[in-house]
Amino acid sequence: MFKSLKLKNFRNFENKEFFFTENKNFILGNNWVWKTNILEAISLIYQRNILNKEISNLIKNKENFSYIEIEKDNWDKFGISYDKENNSKNLLINWKKTTKKKFNELLEKVVIFKPMDMNMMYLSPSYRRDFLDDILSNSFEWYDKINKDYKNIVKNRNKLLKSIKEWKCEKREIIFWDKALIQKSREIYNYRLKINSYFENKIWILKELLWLKIDNLQFNYITKIDLNNIETSIENYLIKNLDRDIIIWNTHIWPHVDDFQIILDWFPLINFASRWETKSVILGLKIIETRFIEENTNKETIFLIDDLFSELDEKHELLLLNEISNKQVIITSIKNILNRDIWNFIIDL
Repeated sequence: MFKSLKLKNFRNFENKEFFFTENKNFILGNNWVWKTNILEAISLIYQRNILNKEISNLIKNKENFSYIEIEKDNWDKFGISYDKENNSKNLLINWKKTTKKKFNELLEKVVIFKPMDMNMMYLSPSYRRDFLDDILSNSFEWYDKINKDYKNIVKNRNKLLKSIKEWKCEKREIIFWDKALIQKSREIYNYRLKINSYFENKIWILKELLWLKIDNLQFNYITKIDLNNIETSIENYLIKNLDRDIIIWNTHIWPHVDDFQIILDWFPLINFASRWETKSVILGLKIIETRFIEENTNKETIFLIDDLFSELDEKHELLLLNEISNKQVIITSIKNILNRDIWNFIIDL
């Protein structure tokens, strides 16, 4: 857990310090007071990123240097400094430079709740894939690199497909990238199978946790691959569809086009569920996410909740607060929650 946050030339904050308790911390204020910037700074320390922006874009206007630091309950200080002029970023523990591996080993895990999450099932498949990949990268040290390598392979294969179509290369040259794609896809699926199995086995808890009056609840992973025979399945598809891939310059299947859906009483949630049921299920998925991360890392989790209450009714709010009652939680909100019967610490912006 951490007890303070210092910001120097970060976004709109020139020189600011915030203090937190080990329980629920509420950051209250209107939309224009930059509440999310506080969560963004915390997320960067924990190697997550709420706004998905480079740190170079988060420096206060007209400044060349930025610094973020948290102080933990054991008095250790973890900081990130960025020098815009030299384009250099440093990770520091007690003001001494350190490696990313050492930095992350000594920190808890952060789970982020955003309003957009509550629309997950209505958005494009890419959002749901990112949801799974984000959990995996937060749970397994090497997943980010594997996923990055995989995307580079797909990118290079697609470039070669275009060159083949333009008669600049021969078909046989695709063999190298096909082999690389098969190998890296196998590695991706090794992790995807872990999380798929976990969600399939744990999804039933949502029925009691969320008061859902249904008979059947399933997590259904959608892929064109035979997950019992991954390499052969991919290889056969590549051979069969090479000409089509060349025409459209695109590698059409595998991890980067997979999806998942939630089945309620044998029907897809997005087709038949009410808005209340959908929010209940998505909130439950986030709770399962937390348990998956904790079980695979043996670390405690800290919650960053960005204006989620704007998407939840009071019943769901109380459910979430009860589920995370033993966590350190930082919540931004424009709603007046001071009258709630919960112990909390207020930062009023």
